[in-house]
Amino acid sequence: MLKNLGKYQLALIFILLVCVSGVAQSGHKIEINIENYGSSELILAHEFLNRYPVVDTLTALSPGKFVHTGDKALAAGVYMAVLLPENEFVSFIVDTDDQHFTVKADAKNLFAPTQFVNSKYNSIYTDYVQYSNETVNALNAYNSRLQEATDESTNQDLRSKFAMKLKELTDQRQAFINKAPNSLAAQLMKLEIETPVPNYEGPQEEVINKKYGFRIDHYFDHVDLSDDRLLNTEALFNKVFFYLDQLVPQTILSINANIDEVLKRMEPGSQNFKFFLDHIMLEYASSDYIGMDAVYVHVVDQYYAKGMAPWVKEEDLAEMLEDVRKRKPLLLGNPAPKIDMELQDGTPIALYDVDAPITVLYLWQPNCSHCKASMPYMKSFWEKYKNTGLKIFAGCTKVGAKTADCWKYIEENGLQDWIHTVDTDLSSRFVQKYMAEKTPKLFILDANKKIILKDFNADQLEEIVPALIESDRLSKPENIGKSE
Repeated sequence: MLKNLGKYQLALIFILLVCVSGVAQSGHKIEINIENYGSSELILAHEFLNRYPVVDTLTALSPGKFVHTGDKALAAGVYMAVLLPENEFVSFIVDTDDQHFTVKADAKNLFAPTQFVNSKYNSIYTDYVQYSNETVNALNAYNSRLQEATDESTNQDLRSKFAMKLKELTDQRQAFINKAPNSLAAQLMKLEIETPVPNYEGPQEEVINKKYGFRIDHYFDHVDLSDDRLLNTEALFNKVFFYLDQLVPQTILSINANIDEVLKRMEPGSQNFKFFLDHIMLEYASSDYIGMDAVYVHVVDQYYAKGMAPWVKEEDLAEMLEDVRKRKPLLLGNPAPKIDMELQDGTPIALYDVDAPITVLYLWQPNCSHCKASMPYMKSFWEKYKNTGLKIFAGCTKVGAKTADCWKYIEENGLQDWIHTVDTDLSSRFVQKYMAEKTPKLFILDANKKIILKDFNADQLEEIVPALIESDRLSKPENIGKSE
C-alpha cells in the first residue's frame, strides 16, 4: 500500500510524525525511583544562587516511585530530590532540551553514582563527577606524600606524577565537555576551569603580583556569565562570590570595579544580571564589615539610580535612593558632617571646634538600654586612654526640657570629663545627619574630622585605639604597651 503513496503524502506523514513527537515531548516528566526509601513523600527543590527553593512535594505512586510532570518546561538548573526526614538528597540536571528522564538511586547508598534513563546529559555529568572525584583524591594523595618526602629524587618523581595526573584531569574534563558542548552540564564543568598562569621572570614580589593579577583578569575566561541556566546552580554563585569576597583586593575601589566587571559580563536585562544585582546590593547593604556600605552606595548609584533595575517598585526605589543620600556623607574617609551644639550652660560649641588628634563622636540618650550597656565600656576606655590626647564629643539626642535627663545621667555616672553637648532646638539636625535615630552611635574622626571608623560597638574601642597609637596618631599612655 505504501508503494502507491505519492511524495506529497509521504511528506505530510513525516510532518505529522514530527508534530506528534514534539507534542509527546513538550513540558516535562521527571520520574524519581528511590530504592529502600520508606517515606511516602519526597521534596523536589532546585538550586538558586545560594538558596534552595522548593518546587513541589511529591507523593509516592508506589513505594519509592515519584513523578513530577507538567505541561510547561522546568527552568533549567540543578535540582534535588530531598529524602525525608533526614533531608539527604540526590542531585540531577534539568536542561532546556532534557526534561523527560528517570532518576534512580538507593536510599541506603546515596554516595553511589546516581543512575539515569533517557537523559541526554545527566549520565555524562555523573561520569565526569565520579572521574573527577577519583582524580582529585589521587592528587591529594600525591600532595600528602610530597609533604612527607625528604629526598629530592622522591620529590621530583611525585611532582612529575602530580603534574601528569593534573593534565589528565584537564584533558578528560575537556573530553567530557566535548560530548555535549552546549549543555548546562558542560557549563558546570567549565566553571571549574581556570586559565593556567604563565611563568614570569623577575623579583619574587613582582612575579607574585603578576601571577595574582593574571588570575584575577582571566578568572572568568571559560564561563558564559550571561547563560541564565547557571542562575539555578549554586556553582555559579560560589564562583562569583569567591571572586568578589576572597580573590580580588578587599578595597572599596577594587570591589566596586570588579562588581562592575561581573555585571557587565552578565549583560543588563538578563535574569543573571537581575538576581545577582539584587543579591549584591543586599549583601553589601547588610555587610558586617565596617565601610562596606560604600559598595552598596556605588551599586545603587551605578545601577538602580540609572534605571537599570526596572523590576524595582517606584516607592521601593525612592526609599533606596533616599537611604543612599543619607549614607553618602558618612562614608569612611569623608569629612564628618558639621554640627553646632551647646554645652550644659548654653555655650555654643561646634564639632569642628574640638582640637584633638582623634575625636570619638558618641551619640546617645539616657533612657536607651543599649546606651546604658555601652557606658561601662566607654568609661573604662576613657580612664585608660584619656592621656593619649583623644577627646570624646558626646551628643545626647534628647531635646527641649528633656535635655535635663542627659545632664542628670552624666552627673550620676561621673562622666563629666567628656565634652557633653545637646541640641535643644534641633537646629543642627545632628540626629538626621548622623543617622542616629537608633543609639548608641560611634564614630572615630581624625584631626581634620575625617571619618576613620564608624558603626562599631563601645566594647571594641579598647581594641581599636592601640592601632591608632601604633600609627602615631595618639600618644602612648604610660600604663599600656604597644603590644597590648
